[in-house]
Amino acid sequence: MGEEHAFEARLLRLLKAVHPLDRVPRAGYLLRGVCEPESVAAHLFGVSLLTLAFLESCPGRWDPVRALTMALVHDLAESQLMDIPMTVADAHLGRAKSEAEHALLEDLLGGLFPRWVAACREFDVAETPEARLVRGLDKAQMMARVWCYEREGRGCLEEFWANPANFRDYGIPEVRSLFDAILSAAGKKRPDGEPCSGDDLQP
Repeated sequence: MGEEHAFEARLLRLLKAVHPLDRVPRAGYLLRGVCEPESVAAHLFGVSLLTLAFLESCPGRWDPVRALTMALVHDLAESQLMDIPMTVADAHLGRAKSEAEHALLEDLLGGLFPRWVAACREFDVAETPEARLVRGLDKAQMMARVWCYEREGRGCLEEFWANPANFRDYGIPEVRSLFDAILSAAGKKRPDGEPCSGDDLQP
């Protein structure tokens, strides 16, 4: 490709690099006996769908581009790193996992879309309204998926319901209401205790 196609070439490189995402399983489910669990790509779709729904239901409350960018790209680096269960990452990797993901994303993008890398860092810090929304919906998507798997009789997932961190709403009442709906549909009670960062069971 000539210089006039440099953007297209880098875009194709990115598409090739993230191509495996629909075959990278969410490891936490796999470790808990769910055969053929959702892929990372399916997870990103679910979080993006929830984010879009919240943006539609509360127009003007969050920046749509920033929120949807976070929802769509926050796990792209797992196309290279694979999905490391949060319990393992927190116990043995600390910040090294996040920094590796950011570095991998920069390499994947090859200079394209620096805002995507910034969005991933914003997501990790979870201080802006958009990051807190997407972080909360990231967990809500997980627990909705756990509910679906249990309805299908797949896996041993009770420990997900017992961990308060898996219901962290990041101070957003609408996200808390979504967790309430998931708990009600599953016939579960909200676990006692204050959720803390770094003790999630998410895949």
